[in-house]
Amino acid sequence: MTRKDKQLRAWIQKQKCLINEAADQKDRDYIAMMWLGYLNGLRLTNAITYREYQEMYDEIQKYIAGLEVA
Repeated sequence: MTRKDKQLRAWIQKQKCLINEAADQKDRDYIAMMWLGYLNGLRLTNAITYREYQEMYDEIQKYIAGLEVA
């Protein structure tokens, strides 16, 4: 695993913790949208590939969907 991958994984884990600790749905939605905005910025600056973007975007969607079901 490259340094970039480790940094992204650590950042994603931090975002997941923040979402779990959020007081209400509005806060969770806000954090998820910030996560997505950051991800879009990484893609637009070519810091990550399209494949990496898609993988992380799918992870966001699955994580949020899992919270909504629970």
